[in-house]
This record gives sequence, structure tokens and C-alpha cells, in this order.
Amino acid sequence: MQGMICITVGLTDPAADLVGNKTLEYSLIPETQLGGLIALLYAKYPKLADKSASVQIELNGQPADMQAELVEGDEVVINLQDQE
Repeated sequence: MQGMICITVGLTDPAADLVGNKTLEYSLIPETQLGGLIALLYAKYPKLADKSASVQIELNGQPADMQAELVEGDEVVINLQDQE
């Protein structure tokens, strides 16, 4: 689809175990905020949403701001701090 941006989401263990994959790719409309992508992930993967209090998110290797606008080629990494 024309005008879409491609974003890569990397998941470290144990987040990858909850989702079933270490890497996800999304095509999003331009000006999508990081918080919107995270909400999409939580809706698609309820087990990940259940652990949201333990989730750490990075955008391009830096601590994430949920209001940051995503751009083509951004890399989001989701770390889950195991609390068990």
C-alpha cells in the first residue's frame, strides 16, 4: 500500500515466548505514534498485555517515548523483565 511505513519490532525472551516470534514487521500509516503500535501489539497478543507492567520499550536503541512518531525503518525492541 502506497504511503505506508515499515516498522520492525524485536522481542527479547521471554516476550518472544509470549508472542511466538522474535521479530515482527508492521506496515503503518505515517505519523503513527509508538503508543499506537504498542496498543496494537497488546490487542493482538493479550499475554503480552497481561505483562505490560514489566515491559521496557526502546525505539532505535533509546528509551521510548510513547508519543514519538514512527518513521520508515524504525526499530522497536520490547524487553520483558521476568518478575517470577
